[in-house]
Amino acid sequence: MTQGPIRLPRCPITRLKLLDITPDQKGAPYAGAPVTLLQRDGFVEGRSLLWLGDPRRSSGRLEESLDEHGQPALSISDPLFRALMPVDAPRPFVLAGFHMSFLRHVLGGPQDRPPHDLCLYRLARQRASWLRPCGLQETAIELRTDLIAELTLDGPFLRLHCAAALLETLLEWEPLNRLLVLSGNVVSPPSGEEEPFGQAAEWSCLPQGPAMLED
Repeated sequence: MTQGPIRLPRCPITRLKLLDITPDQKGAPYAGAPVTLLQRDGFVEGRSLLWLGDPRRSSGRLEESLDEHGQPALSISDPLFRALMPVDAPRPFVLAGFHMSFLRHVLGGPQDRPPHDLCLYRLARQRASWLRPCGLQETAIELRTDLIAELTLDGPFLRLHCAAALLETLLEWEPLNRLLVLSGNVVSPPSGEEEPFGQAAEWSCLPQGPAMLED
């Protein structure tokens, strides 16, 4: 049975979680490989993004499990998933990340919605069509040249700072529900050369997302 379009409610305040997952070692990912999760919670109110507390960092590993189609796949370990989605915490309405199709794949488990995906890469390519298909840091710098010093300052949360800058810029251009509608559109994949997980087989896969309608 074909699922109909998802209707997005108009909410004055929406709970959002920004995330990034990277391998601790170079090369193709494998079962048992150590990975790092970065995350930050916030609320979107109109075009404003209100952060709750500081960014958080957690360590874990990749495990081989079955994806939603019953096929073997690599995903983060259960303790790391629970660090992202604690059972005793409110569930975010939106998960935002640079390459959400890949991040969803690495999260594993059923692809329940909500939370809905906000893919910063797909949105940046649509709203700034002159951008080449580059990685997270270069995309953020291209759109936020005023923050070049901050976005090139090395540190444990650099990728999350780059993602936050992209997210804040996109919200200045479009309201959240409009961004969610556009977030599933197909674009060419980002360069794998510049990204930590770029050698993963699923990196170049950007399928059409679910159809969404704004109320």
